[in-house]
Amino acid sequence: MSLCGRILLGLSAATAATFALAPVALAAPEASKSIAVRIEGPGADDIREDILALLPETLGVVDPDAFSTSLKSAGQTRPVGDALVSKARRKKAIDRIRKAGKAAKAEGVIYGVSRTNKKKKEVHLVYVDENTGDLAVDSAVPLSGSRDDRKKALEELLGPTLAQIAPPPAEEDAAKGDGQGEGDGGDEEKGEGGEESDADEGGKGGKRVPHEAGSALFSVELGVEFVGRWFDYSDPRTQNLRPYSVFGQPAISVSGELYPLASTDIAVLKGLGITAGYARALGLNSAVGGGAPVSTTYQRVNLGLRERLSIGDASQLGISAGLRFLTFEVDAPADLARTVPNVSYTLFRAGLDGRFPVGPVALALGAEYILPLSSGPVYERFTGASVQGIGALAGVMIPVATGIEARLLVEYARFFSSFQPEQGDAYIAGGAIDQYLGLRLAGAYVY
Repeated sequence: MSLCGRILLGLSAATAATFALAPVALAAPEASKSIAVRIEGPGADDIREDILALLPETLGVVDPDAFSTSLKSAGQTRPVGDALVSKARRKKAIDRIRKAGKAAKAEGVIYGVSRTNKKKKEVHLVYVDENTGDLAVDSAVPLSGSRDDRKKALEELLGPTLAQIAPPPAEEDAAKGDGQGEGDGGDEEKGEGGEESDADEGGKGGKRVPHEAGSALFSVELGVEFVGRWFDYSDPRTQNLRPYSVFGQPAISVSGELYPLASTDIAVLKGLGITAGYARALGLNSAVGGGAPVSTTYQRVNLGLRERLSIGDASQLGISAGLRFLTFEVDAPADLARTVPNVSYTLFRAGLDGRFPVGPVALALGAEYILPLSSGPVYERFTGASVQGIGALAGVMIPVATGIEARLLVEYARFFSSFQPEQGDAYIAGGAIDQYLGLRLAGAYVY
């Protein structure tokens, strides 16, 4: 049979609304200190998130809106911009930042400007406290590398200063004999202060880091898939057994994962996610030899659960199980319909997959066992049909921007069956092989 259709081009990335699970914050311990963090320029929110993820648990963060109000009251109504970098031009701005920090009751202020300097993207950071004179932090961090490279550079620049100003953990205060019980004092206050910081700023103290695949709350993928199918019989004995082949047929593909408890510290459950996916071929037609084209349906629906486990610093392992509904039907006239290999699989699948960073990209590998719960018309023609399947996946993920990546994936499924024909059967063969291949180009948003 031959393929007739049009190729649809397209590749886009999806965005989604976000939410976070955050506990109610109570009063912080008396020994706690707070700082303000403000970043200007392109990618400011992501840079601020990376800085907040570095803060010690005992160091609080001033509400950004409250600090903005204090900054305006201090006279800084416009962005500081490149003036922050020039020591000759920034004195007034630094004085206003210092004044705003005092008004917001902050121990200090981390202020940064994201900019392009001689075609190199960087963020220049300063740490402004109540002390005049040389600044404890006054340097630039490059933005051209990977996000992990940026985090390491931020930690090297800010880490020593943050460690100096952060109060000791609450356990140390309780150990000094301040008269509070173990359950009423330091431990409880640490929990409140730590929870507030973790929940509000997303990523400290072991909490999830936004836009990281290993701790994502959800991900959405949208793409174009070029699919193929090959069906053939082994040891055919009758003349009414028709093979099938097609490759390169475009299909739309959308999938997603949701981890509702990713923001919690509940073992096992924080890595448990719901997965779903859908793909459908566009404009697929089939024909016998030079015959008239016949409309053909190919679609795939996936539903399941996935447990996400971390391996090392950045790699992850997934354990998944669920259902797949796979349909491939040629809408042929009655005479032809009795010979075409139409299927309507209901499949149980269980497998393993992994994501492994290699330099700036990540590799994806996976394998699964597929058990057909029902198979469809082609298998109903044979006596004693038994069907099983396996699947595999491989690909590469390329970061494009924070939380956005391009994906090139190859997915393969193979169903192998055996028959036990009896003398006088209308259809006689030893078995069949049904293979599916998909080459997917997609964009994904990870939060």
